[in-house]
Amino acid sequence: MNHKAIYMLIRELSSENARKSLMTDAEFSMLTEEEQADEINRAVNAAHIDRSLIHMAYSTPPPNAENTNSSKNIMIITAVSMMIGFAMFIFGLFKNQSDSELGGLIIAIGLILAAGVPAVCYAVDKIRTELAQKHTGSSISFSEYDADSNYSDGTPPKKVLWTGGIGTALVAASLVSLSIFRGDKLSTAFGALFFAGSVLLSVSLRLNKQRDYDMIMYFPALLGLMLLFIRAAAAVSPEAVPELVTKCFFAYFCLLALSPLIFNIIKLIRCRKKVIAECIDVEVYKRRHYSHLTSYRAYWAYTVNSRAYLHRDLISHSQKPIHEHTELRVNPKDPHDIHKVLFPGGGALILLFCAMVGIITFMAAQGTPIS
Repeated sequence: MNHKAIYMLIRELSSENARKSLMTDAEFSMLTEEEQADEINRAVNAAHIDRSLIHMAYSTPPPNAENTNSSKNIMIITAVSMMIGFAMFIFGLFKNQSDSELGGLIIAIGLILAAGVPAVCYAVDKIRTELAQKHTGSSISFSEYDADSNYSDGTPPKKVLWTGGIGTALVAASLVSLSIFRGDKLSTAFGALFFAGSVLLSVSLRLNKQRDYDMIMYFPALLGLMLLFIRAAAAVSPEAVPELVTKCFFAYFCLLALSPLIFNIIKLIRCRKKVIAECIDVEVYKRRHYSHLTSYRAYWAYTVNSRAYLHRDLISHSQKPIHEHTELRVNPKDPHDIHKVLFPGGGALILLFCAMVGIITFMAAQGTPIS
């Protein structure tokens, strides 16, 4: 947001008497960003200006500029991923002559980078452009102009896409390794790739301020770490491996079964501060080819330690009225970490995936090849 442009608009909307209390452009430019925000807030209150006028003028970026920026990021990431994937594919073909197992894994990763990551980028861009959005908020409080939000407009930042893309590639490569490696190499490669990929996906979600899913990704990461622990124990005491595998995976599946309870306990411990949030805007989503399917996404504004925050809720089929108030439990150390849902719906799919992979991992821990 351009503070100077907002201040110029305030000057134009102010009465002649109110303009006398405003700063000149030179004086305003000398202020820090935080001081400029405070001065804008003071000027709006002093001039009794309708805040919705400023919001309508400056809150929404030009559609063409946003789409161009999003498409440009996707094109860059797709091109780089394809080049790296093609290079790894060629290198894997040469490496395959001396080490068929390692060469096969490099080829698999190359194919994922060359085809898988671009496919995901294409799907993300298609979903983003297919959903038609309509804002129903009539007016938004001024705190939203400089609020710290838990989302990014258009395509997520490059660091989010890179960590997420590489993490997805490593998880996919771990599954491919099940049909390539044998014996100890199998479980070691699978555990290392699956653990690294899950950690990167967790980092990607944290960078994208998705705290709930970031925490849920600990479960697949624990699965890979558990397999590496079993392989390390096997090097010390091979005869104890069968019993250790049974105990570890019994404990893991118990954790999966109790994961909703664990999730809520951790969230309640972390999110101790209670704040009142206001629904300031609602997006209505209609699919162009399925106009009868309507979904809603609410935007909640709240304040923690004198700083404004904006939370974009999950998409649901229930519409929240504008200006409705609700109580949120917020992590005072990380205000984007809130406890609002008992368990996110997408988390159930992640746990189901963990359960299926856990069965395969149980076999991999015993050195059983999956073909």
